[in-house]
This record gives sequence, structure tokens and C-alpha cells, in this order.
Amino acid sequence: MEGEPQPEESITSLVSRLIDDGENFVRAEVKLYRARLFARLDEARNAILLGIGALVLAQAVLVAALVGLLMTLNWLVGPGWATLIVVGGGVLVTVMMGWGAWLLIKKATEIKDKDERP
Repeated sequence: MEGEPQPEESITSLVSRLIDDGENFVRAEVKLYRARLFARLDEARNAILLGIGALVLAQAVLVAALVGLLMTLNWLVGPGWATLIVVGGGVLVTVMMGWGAWLLIKKATEIKDKDERP
């Protein structure tokens, strides 16, 4: 029968076959996981492209909103003060967002003792 070892086979040849079969199995598993990874990356590619497009569009909308605010404030307080208000507000929001991001990064990267519970 095919699955049973032949009497003339030695232990060395059986171990050699076992190692070869193990290597073939590992290679097949690696190929399977690699194929799954590339399939998922291919599926995610469209989502990533849509996300980047949404971010670019959101940036354009933000610029248009700031220009509109600048033009509106220009009528109320003049061009100099309008520019100062819009730029100052933009810098303030940017600093607050950067500070929040810094705190989150600091929290995420801090080293915790083993005794502490998450």
C-alpha cells in the first residue's frame, strides 16, 4: 500500500521524507497566507484611494470656508483684522489639535509596568 512504509526503508530515509513533507507543508502554508495578504491588500486599495480622495476634498472645502470667512470678515472689520482673525483662529485650532495628538501619542507609547492593568 502507498501509505505504509516499505520494509526496506530505513529510519533515516523515513525521517528524511518526514522533513521534506514538513518543509513542503510549511511552504504551502506560507504561499496561502501570502495569497490571502495580497488579496486583502487588493480589496483595501480601493478603500485607501477613496479615503485619500475624501481627505483631499475635505482640505479643499476647508480652504474655501476659510476664504469665505476672510471675505465676510473683510466687510465687518477690514482686511488686516480679517486676516489676523482667520490666521489666528487657524493657528489656535492647529495648536490644539497638535497638542491633543501629542498627548495621545505619549499615552500610546508610554512603558507600563507589569503590575499595572490596562
